[in-house]
Amino acid sequence: MSREQSAKIIFCFSLISILCWGISCHKEKEDGFGNPILYKPAIPYYLENYYSEPGDNPTTTAGIELGRALFLEKQLSANNQISCATCHNPEKGFSDGFPLAKGINDVIGRRNSPGLLNVGFQKRFFWDGRDSSLEQQSLHPIQDPKEMGLSLQEAIVKLESIPKYPDLFGKTFGNKSITSDRIAKALAQFQRSLVSFGSKYDQFLLGLYTPSPVEKTGMDLFFQHPDPFAGLAGIRGGNCGDCHLSQTLMGRQDGFFGFHNNGLTDIGSADKGLQEYTGKPSDFGKFKPPPLRNIALTPPYMHDGRFNTLEEVIDHYNSEALFSRPNVDAVMTLGTNEKFGQSLLLTNQEKKAIISFLHMLTDSSFVH
Repeated sequence: MSREQSAKIIFCFSLISILCWGISCHKEKEDGFGNPILYKPAIPYYLENYYSEPGDNPTTTAGIELGRALFLEKQLSANNQISCATCHNPEKGFSDGFPLAKGINDVIGRRNSPGLLNVGFQKRFFWDGRDSSLEQQSLHPIQDPKEMGLSLQEAIVKLESIPKYPDLFGKTFGNKSITSDRIAKALAQFQRSLVSFGSKYDQFLLGLYTPSPVEKTGMDLFFQHPDPFAGLAGIRGGNCGDCHLSQTLMGRQDGFFGFHNNGLTDIGSADKGLQEYTGKPSDFGKFKPPPLRNIALTPPYMHDGRFNTLEEVIDHYNSEALFSRPNVDAVMTLGTNEKFGQSLLLTNQEKKAIISFLHMLTDSSFVH
């Protein structure tokens, strides 16, 4: 064998060894501790700019697995009987179907449980916007005496005693240590994975669905601000898109500009909404508009769950009493379809068309 042939054989064996070492290391990084596989949810192009993750908590497959387990874990409640999923049921758009949330021992909360689909696109959390990250938000229900009623230290001790959790934390974070910060991060990762863009409306935005005539009318009404002074007939509008923006169907995400008083909070009410967080009298009765994808799956509606149907919601915004309510947002009182009108003055056909559009927002494939 020549020296050249020997060199080629040695080179080949060396190359094979390097490749095998690389494969084994790659598998160790995937399956072992400390280097989980990054995961990015499938987001349509028209919403990519709205999604973000904190730099210290990128979403990974291991983090989602751990977060899902924690989301379903009843040991995170004081009585071991409820979990996050108790108030956020996947079959109900990750809400619970009750007017007000129910915590441990059936203690009734003061606000409705919101759905969680596409929650990763939001910048403020809870109806009053008091938290600015999913990580912050995730720990509150565990500690709240009206919800899960467990201290964070008790939660850590419980999780440490359950055999599967040290390994799940290890795969996600590099070692088996369980901390409240890691609990929050894992829950946030799981919630960011809850994206839902399979509705007829999303198919329409992608050019893959043609709305029926009534759906198209409802869509136009939804996003149109009424202008009764625009020509002889004026421009008919439902005024909904002023608070629920097109594409995202959420409120504005820059600070608290997307929060509104929609006429449901009386002067002297114990629940002051955003004012409880900011302390500003001008924020009295303001609440975060909920995202509307899958809204047909999440009754009852509003921060206090007072409306059982979408029809009741539309009737509220179409009511003549709305304009005279205290502190009602100007974006609502300036919306009327007739000159100097004192309500939206939608017809029954127009209301039904808007309801038809709202049903276009259901993504049944995600729920099932």
